[in-house]
Amino acid sequence: MAELSPLDAKLLAQDLPALALADVVSSVFSGQRGQLEYRAAGEPNKPVALMLHGLGSSSAGYRAQFAGLSRDFHVIAWNAPGFGDSSQIQGQDAGIEDYANALEGLLRALGIRRLAILVGSSWGSVVALAFARRYPALIGSLLLSAPNVARGHITGEARDAELNAWLRMADVDILASRAAVANRLVAPDAPTQVRQLVERLRDGMTTDGWRQAIRSLFTVYTPEIIPEVRCPIAILSGTLDQVAPYRDHAERLLAAAPWSTSQLFEDYGHILKLEAPSKFNAVVREIAA
Repeated sequence: MAELSPLDAKLLAQDLPALALADVVSSVFSGQRGQLEYRAAGEPNKPVALMLHGLGSSSAGYRAQFAGLSRDFHVIAWNAPGFGDSSQIQGQDAGIEDYANALEGLLRALGIRRLAILVGSSWGSVVALAFARRYPALIGSLLLSAPNVARGHITGEARDAELNAWLRMADVDILASRAAVANRLVAPDAPTQVRQLVERLRDGMTTDGWRQAIRSLFTVYTPEIIPEVRCPIAILSGTLDQVAPYRDHAERLLAAAPWSTSQLFEDYGHILKLEAPSKFNAVVREIAA
């Protein structure tokens, strides 16, 4: 990976917008009501770009998009149900459709009738695809970064064994080296500024929210639903991604939706929005247009 450009360094150095809470009416929450935490930047009358984070992250992962896109867009990133101070989906289990429904409730709460672009990173790409299929009138375009095919195609004892293995590790009280986490998420020679931000991404996680999100991954297989999504789709992949390697994930999605566009980020890892922020932002502008 090359050193950060001055523009990228500036984007990553910007402060995050303050967190806010929206009161959301949705059947996925206990009592039909919950609260969803989010950040927003840019004028509300601008086209809306909404960002969905991955399993081990939060709205804070979109620091460079708030900084770099807010002149052209009203940029919003949520803390998914069960992350940060967002209400958890009722019950122990949650399907991916529950997250899509919660997101629709957030849009209603914020008075947003249509998204210019929906951006999903990693697990967020799974939620984004489910939302785009279920609510096609609410979305203009879709960007899937380091996308995940999810685990819904696994059945029987193999499914139970893999799910239980994931759940055993999903505990915020288990001590994990921040450096080791970053080593898995970014390219080996990622600049210090990037690594420091990535090491803090897990700070908004809760154990219950993490486990519920993991269970949702086992309720869908995204190559089966992407053919039903008819808005423009862009798929971004880092060639050094260890979490969602291109061949195992993006390639399968492209085979299922060959009209999608694809872009490989050479020598970058899983967190493209922080590793290559200005390049990432340029793709957002392009696909939203």
